[in-house]
Amino acid sequence: MSGLALATLLASSVAYRVSGQETGAPDNTMSQMKMPTSKDASKVGALPPGYAEVSIAADVQQRIGVTLGTVRRTPLTMTIRTVGIVRPDETKLAHIHLKTEGWVEKLFITFTGQKVKAGEPMLSIYSPAFYAAQREFLVALQYSRSAPSSGQQNVVDTARQRLALWDVPKNTIQALEKTGKPSKSLIMRSPISGTILEKKTFEGQYVAPQGELYVVGDLSTVWVQGKVFAYELPHIALGMPATVTFPSLATRNFIGKIVFIDPVVDEMTRSVQVRVEVPNPNGLIKPGMFAHVLISHAMGSGLTVPTSAVIRTGERNIAFRAVSADRFVPVQVEISPLRFDDRFQILGGLKAGDEVVTSANFLIDSESRLRAGGGGMVGMPGMGVDEKGAGEKPQKQKDTKSAPEEDADHSKMRH
Repeated sequence: MSGLALATLLASSVAYRVSGQETGAPDNTMSQMKMPTSKDASKVGALPPGYAEVSIAADVQQRIGVTLGTVRRTPLTMTIRTVGIVRPDETKLAHIHLKTEGWVEKLFITFTGQKVKAGEPMLSIYSPAFYAAQREFLVALQYSRSAPSSGQQNVVDTARQRLALWDVPKNTIQALEKTGKPSKSLIMRSPISGTILEKKTFEGQYVAPQGELYVVGDLSTVWVQGKVFAYELPHIALGMPATVTFPSLATRNFIGKIVFIDPVVDEMTRSVQVRVEVPNPNGLIKPGMFAHVLISHAMGSGLTVPTSAVIRTGERNIAFRAVSADRFVPVQVEISPLRFDDRFQILGGLKAGDEVVTSANFLIDSESRLRAGGGGMVGMPGMGVDEKGAGEKPQKQKDTKSAPEEDADHSKMRH
């Protein structure tokens, strides 16, 4: 019996020695890892599938560039950016045509880009038809004076009206009536004040009603023609303000308003043309200029985080919340499908005041996944948890015999 008891005691001591070797202290690469406390067990259980809490020492955070951002309530402003080209306001264009026919005698407006005022002469036309119409008016007027009658007065009024329909000024008709001398030339005058955008005539040219002579544009307001995508249409409405900037006028911002939204979506680009009317009292904005258009739609306020704080995996959206100076917990968050500048709206998973990782979060994400799978980043001290079974298993300790003891054993074997 005493022999059996001694054998049992020896087996127990050997088992204790082996167990102590296998559960020895971890190596240096795991020396900075921290273990979650027992009161965190409920949090660990609520982690997203495939993720684990990560602890990172302060010096490691500095090396990998970890930065934090705060969940806070901000205005929700949907910003739509597009580009456009400046065009003349089509409601303030005048296409100059002659209402009779004849030959151009003289040009008063001689080049494109010239300024013109309303009523200013543009060119003189020699027109046999105009000369004949004046003669008819004078004859009718003479007969009405010599033998006044209602019928003869109707003839005079008809001849006068014919001259007026040819855009002959009223004072010119009155001068003709007083002097009784028909004019050889018909003077065409500008109907509006503006800039000559096109000049299509020259002296000596024969012109007819179908030929266009000038295009005059009032550039006190201009249009910026841009395009927005179809999914942005709910955030655009007629009358909304828009900020317009120009690369050539980089120091100036111009405020316009949306005056037209194309009712048809382009099938190829899935975009819609939008027209912004911009005041241009000083003439700084020129047709053909390239413009940047910014349209803002205020949608109240809500909780937001920087877009860099959210990792979108396709299956879920993950953010890493800082629960202490060196501990980060993965949180599954719900975000709005809309993006507000460089921030996402948080619909669930975080609350106001929470701090989340905004840079180096992909490294932390990788470490969290590795830790959940029982691994860890090799050569990255301070990242992970050192709880048993939650990180790299410490290597099995080798036999701790010293060198002299090993030499003694070898000498015994030789003997």
